[in-house]
Amino acid sequence: MELPKYPHCAIICGQTGCGKTEFVLDLLEKEYCHVFKHIVILCPTIQWNKAYKNREWIGDVKKPKTKNLIIVNPIVKEEEKLQELLRIATKELTKKKDMLSELAFSGRHAEQSVWVISQRYNSVLKDLREQTKWLCMFYTKDRDSFDNCLRENDVIPTLEERQRIKEELKKKTS
Repeated sequence: MELPKYPHCAIICGQTGCGKTEFVLDLLEKEYCHVFKHIVILCPTIQWNKAYKNREWIGDVKKPKTKNLIIVNPIVKEEEKLQELLRIATKELTKKKDMLSELAFSGRHAEQSVWVISQRYNSVLKDLREQTKWLCMFYTKDRDSFDNCLRENDVIPTLEERQRIKEELKKKTS
């Protein structure tokens, strides 16, 4: 399946250490190379996440090599980029949920794509889930997230078939 090259929303989810970030970075290096004018990574654990360390195009997470890459660590309050981002966000929208919702519904009009990496599908804002063009779900033990993801996206029609797929995924990751 060809992934969209136009502005869209995507969700990548799975448990800790399953390869979500590696998957996204691989996409940005290959299929999505030169597709996005700017890339903003908002990640509270970026300094410790090994997935970012060996990427030539990222370099030092505190001073990225690529001009079109902006990295924001929301844990470090003094960081200038975060302060600038917060000023812009609070001027336009008051809550983080409102900002994500606005991006999900209207970002494409401003040529903006939103990709969310999360450990749980159910943790992703429902507005964003409803606007998603594609998703990648790594195996998760969170049964509710797994079932909701399949049901909301009309992936597998019956409960029996969902159970069979889930068991197959368990076997593959064991």
